[in-house]
Amino acid sequence: MSESEFDRLRGQMDEAIAGVREITHDLSNRVGILRMAVYYLQSTEPDEERRTQYYTMMNETLDKTEVTLRRLRAIFGLGPVGELNAPPPSERTP
Repeated sequence: MSESEFDRLRGQMDEAIAGVREITHDLSNRVGILRMAVYYLQSTEPDEERRTQYYTMMNETLDKTEVTLRRLRAIFGLGPVGELNAPPPSERTP
């Protein structure tokens, strides 16, 4: 393997690692959001409007998480090609 080929492959690996780091950071943040929302709903007695806001936020966070997981699967070729552009679950019709 030539030095230029090695440098090219190393650059590709560095980009892949950076992408995985970004995705894991996004997922960690979303898990934190969901934990906070569950804690709030369990530890307080929010009114109906506030409870609805939290459920909406949780659903949106889950949708974003699914999109992020699709990106991760696409990076590693683990999912169907069309999956990356599929709408999140909350926007799908049964």
